Amino acid sequence: MYAQKFSTALLGLAVLALGLNGCATTSETKASPTEASATAAPEAAAKAEPVVAPTEALPAQAEAVVAPAEVAAPSLSQNELNKQLWDAAQTGNTDSVRSLLEQGADPSTATASGETALHAAVAAGALPAVMLLVGKGAVINATTATGWTPLHHAARFGRADIANYLIKQGADPKALTAGTPAKTPVQMALDQGDLRTARILGY
Repeated sequence: MYAQKFSTALLGLAVLALGLNGCATTSETKASPTEASATAAPEAAAKAEPVVAPTEALPAQAEAVVAPAEVAAPSLSQNELNKQLWDAAQTGNTDSVRSLLEQGADPSTATASGETALHAAVAAGALPAVMLLVGKGAVINATTATGWTPLHHAARFGRADIANYLIKQGADPKALTAGTPAKTPVQMALDQGDLRTARILGY
């Protein structure tokens, strides 16, 4: 009986020893909360997305840049167009003559004395302006109050090239002025000693 109790006691000690050994193994493999936190921190840091510095906020809507509208040139009356055409012809400003004709100026516009824009352009020696006016219908043989035609002006001012052009367009080289004595363009050219123009006019 004593031997049986002794065997039972030894068996109990053996079971206890095995239990203690198992507890030791479990405690070694199970990490403490502090150790677990220390291990998780680097992993969380590795997975964290990089922090991007905030950029300056752009305006929600950019203000539209509006180009200034071109101011339309005021429309001119017919009288103003005609006046400006005559002035441009007198100064030989071909570009202005062209522009005003395109805007509707009368190519045969004249002063109170009957001097047309064509007279003025001839006197200025502006052949391109003369051609523009004739091309738009200016009267070739228009006369002033004293009977001067554009061809008289060409002879008086020695505009041989313009005289030649006007003759080809039908200007009358025998037209007479209203003065005393009455003169033709040829006689006016001779009065100036301009034989070149006189010959162009039929001398």
